[in-house]
Amino acid sequence: EALAAAAIEPRKSLLGRYQLLGLITARLAEQKEAVQRQLEAASPLNRYPDAEKATVEKWEAELNAAVEAEYRRKRTELLLLFQWWLRDVWLGSTAVGSSLLAFPELEGATRQVSARLSAREASDNLWVLERLQRQLATNVQEGLALEVGLLKLRL
Repeated sequence: EALAAAAIEPRKSLLGRYQLLGLITARLAEQKEAVQRQLEAASPLNRYPDAEKATVEKWEAELNAAVEAEYRRKRTELLLLFQWWLRDVWLGSTAVGSSLLAFPELEGATRQVSARLSAREASDNLWVLERLQRQLATNVQEGLALEVGLLKLRL
């Protein structure tokens, strides 16, 4: 909902696009911190403070890997939700009825954005998010990939 609310404002300027990027990166940072806290609480590092150094190092490596894996899953989920909403925008730009919307509760925001876009622009947005998801699945710098991908969106 927050992303849709932010996207309602026309993002023609560079500053507006960076505001949307800031919203997404802030949400991702919150999610990473929450994952970190949750997994640290469940980690054997807290239960066995007197463990051998090798064991502690192994647990720390496993914890870091688990945090990164869960964070990537949550990042993918957030971007996928945004992509589904952009799909709704595309449907709105093609004048398809609202019965097919994935997020009918966001119909007002969807209509506002889809009214500004052609069907081609809305379709391009879906391709941009798809490419971004594929890039993030590789060994690419997350911040740069998000920046480039979100700056390409037409909202």
